[in-house]
Amino acid sequence: MRPGAGAVWRASRAAVRRRGVQTFVLGVVVFCSTVAIVVALGLLESVSAPFERAFEGQRGAHVVASYDPLKAPPAALAASNEGVEAAAGPFAQATVTIPETFEHLPPGPLTVVGRPSPAGPVDRLDLWAGRWAAAPGEIVLDRPPNAFFSYLLGVRFTVREGQAFTVVGLASSVSRSSEAWVTPGQAATLRPSATQMLYRLAAAATDAEVRAGAAAIAAGLPGGALLGFQSYLTVKRDAGREVAAFLPFLTAFGVLGLVVAVLIVVNVVSGAVVAGFRHIGLLKALGFTPGQVVAVYLTMVLVPAVAGAALGTAAGAAAARPLLNGVGQGLFTVVVSPWVYAATLAGMPAVAVLAALVPALRAHRVSAARAISAGAPPGRGRGLRVQRLLAGRRCRARSVSGWACRSGGPAAPRSRWRRWCSARPR
Repeated sequence: MRPGAGAVWRASRAAVRRRGVQTFVLGVVVFCSTVAIVVALGLLESVSAPFERAFEGQRGAHVVASYDPLKAPPAALAASNEGVEAAAGPFAQATVTIPETFEHLPPGPLTVVGRPSPAGPVDRLDLWAGRWAAAPGEIVLDRPPNAFFSYLLGVRFTVREGQAFTVVGLASSVSRSSEAWVTPGQAATLRPSATQMLYRLAAAATDAEVRAGAAAIAAGLPGGALLGFQSYLTVKRDAGREVAAFLPFLTAFGVLGLVVAVLIVVNVVSGAVVAGFRHIGLLKALGFTPGQVVAVYLTMVLVPAVAGAALGTAAGAAAARPLLNGVGQGLFTVVVSPWVYAATLAGMPAVAVLAALVPALRAHRVSAARAISAGAPPGRGRGLRVQRLLAGRRCRARSVSGWACRSGGPAAPRSRWRRWCSARPR
């Protein structure tokens, strides 16, 4: 009578419990490899047009324009313009001066914009630490998403103009629209020298199109109302120069990490199955079919692989963001797509099962006796060392009491020399 599905499941659970150390090692290897693969896939994804992906994700501004508040009233700036897909503002823009005695920020001018929130139709800021400014005296600094800058939270400083500020948040703008943000009411007290508007254009693929779009926007305003504008293409080229130097190394590291992680899992799983040939023979001797034997081993490998992949995906998601944000060089935030986590969570157990399937299929074709003998441990003892030394001597039986070599050596005890000489030609 052949065992049923319940027997296969019980045999798999028993194999997992009996091979506790092997199961633990397999789970740890899959866990570490999963973390490496999440980071590697996220790295390969992030180096593919990183600025464009971040720019679209944060609804970056094609044009950051500054206007003279005396010549361009807010009502005129808020009016719709042909060729503009979306606009944000107007925001009061002022410049304050950081004193040289303040050690946490570089001394010199600091551009500050009064903005009610980090969200909006254009240039959605990544508020990655702290909170948004909600009261006078609070300020949010523009810093790349790096935990190193977290020490700035809570720092107090006074600018040369006399206003005192407390850093309550850290944000990042892919459009480089400002160096700091405060509440609109606070910006009005800083004697703003300009009014900022953020635009997304319908056509902005080239420098000529961006210039034409900015000119069309300012066409209905008085002369000299437009103080200046910044094109997103300038920011893009700047980001490209900083990132292009190390993109080949990052790509190579991602591919290498992916390949090494898969090879480690395949090697460990294959070794675990090959080491269990004796167990395969015992299962066959008990009546398990070759298919059931394969199912036992695949289940035995699948349990730690699924656990390691689940924990590794969670840990990789937590570790990927701080590791990959260096790709943006502080200009944008790298976001790992959900498909990376889904592919890793489903792919690592599949890799482990495929790695176990090859040796398991090879083992299930052999007979029970061969599988048991193949998995049996080799003989141990001091006799093997002497046997290797005397491998070249021909031996023959001398008497009932012992064995001796033809070279004329004295008789030896049967218990020790019989194994050495019994295999030699007489």
